[in-house]
Amino acid sequence: MLCHVTLPDSVIMEVEVDSKANGEDCLNKICEKLGIIELDYFGLQFIGSREESLWLNLRNRISQQLDSFSPCRMKLRVKFFVEPHLILQEQTRHLFLTHVKEELHRGSLRLDAEQASELCALLAQAEFGDHSQNTAKYCYTHLCGQEPSSATINSIIAKHKALEGVSQASAEYRALQLVSSLENYGVDWHCARDNEGQKLAVGVGPKGVFICRKDFSLVNRIIYPAIHMATHSGKNVYMTITQETSESVVFVFKLISTRAASGLYRAITEIHAFYRCDTVTSTVMMQYSRDFKGHLASLFLSDDIDLGKMYVFDVQRTSKEVYDQARRAFFKKGLGATSPGAAIGSCATAEVEGMCQRCQKGRELQEKLQRLQDALLCALCCEEEIDSTFCPCGHMVCCYSCAGQLQCCPVCRSEVDRIQHVYLPICANVNKPSKATFQISKGLSSHRKDSVDFTSNKIC
Repeated sequence: MLCHVTLPDSVIMEVEVDSKANGEDCLNKICEKLGIIELDYFGLQFIGSREESLWLNLRNRISQQLDSFSPCRMKLRVKFFVEPHLILQEQTRHLFLTHVKEELHRGSLRLDAEQASELCALLAQAEFGDHSQNTAKYCYTHLCGQEPSSATINSIIAKHKALEGVSQASAEYRALQLVSSLENYGVDWHCARDNEGQKLAVGVGPKGVFICRKDFSLVNRIIYPAIHMATHSGKNVYMTITQETSESVVFVFKLISTRAASGLYRAITEIHAFYRCDTVTSTVMMQYSRDFKGHLASLFLSDDIDLGKMYVFDVQRTSKEVYDQARRAFFKKGLGATSPGAAIGSCATAEVEGMCQRCQKGRELQEKLQRLQDALLCALCCEEEIDSTFCPCGHMVCCYSCAGQLQCCPVCRSEVDRIQHVYLPICANVNKPSKATFQISKGLSSHRKDSVDFTSNKIC
């Protein structure tokens, strides 16, 4: 089966997959061609029969979801946005920024005049390099939807000149860092109507659910702890909110199709699980429905068979787990900070690069400390420190209390005449890390987010 996948920079990539392939197979091939390891941040979108944008469920077959065949037309999009310092590859960061520019043009992200001029200068530096009268072009109109004044142009030129010598990767990092500070960064938008038929833009993001008018002006914002339940039925999505007075209010969103309603329901559950939870629960992972053939087979044969299964959600890792897995993948591949395009900690600024080097050094120190602590623990109880030796063989494997219960050495099986108490001055220092070590450990886990109780993982 032939798939035409449009990248965020409008380049079309041709991918050949099996006719029974899942969406994950197609995404893996695309990311492999692009050299991207952090593929969990991305997803594939397609246009439904009602012209609605839908996310392909990566765990299900492509042929079961798309209405058209040969070739299947999809878009590679960023599904889960994270902070720039958590992105380890320059290619990933570039795709993030390209997607963000589309959101700015769409109007879902808005900049003030100062932010817009700074972003224009950074994008010009990333695309054209140092300022030149012949090559400098500014996309202020594209980003803000209005013509810049002469004062704004002069401000952009001054900012561009100040960036002389800044590399493309550094300029892209700083541009993405600027955009990530905006309120609607990382929000997935869905077109809907309320009970009165008014058009709404419902956004689902890391901080909660945004209810806006069609021009993206905010009407209401609902944080995840306030959401008691989210369900969908037909073209409607129902979201039950618990207010401070312990009263429940139900928001009803009417979408253009059943698949669009299912997409909004999926977004609420998946985005909450990705950003707010420590791990994706089995309740989310194992939700599935069956087609007609699979339903009949489950009735007459066994409910455990996989025939006709279609999973409801395709999120498999949280943001913390994706970051940790990417670090392990880079470590296994032996990629260093100078590897082109796929370098662990290939940070765009000197400050971030130094931070990544300190994180790596801190992680190595932690591993050495853990190995040393394990080596000094009693091999029998695994709780106390080794503080005794067997005589006459001289082996040291356990603590004094455990050694008193043995009649022969567990290493060489020789008889024990007596037990000699020994004192290792290093033990007290090993089990009490220094303040500097503690600070490094604290910094390594600072990107992790606290989990919250959210009961929207239910289906009517």
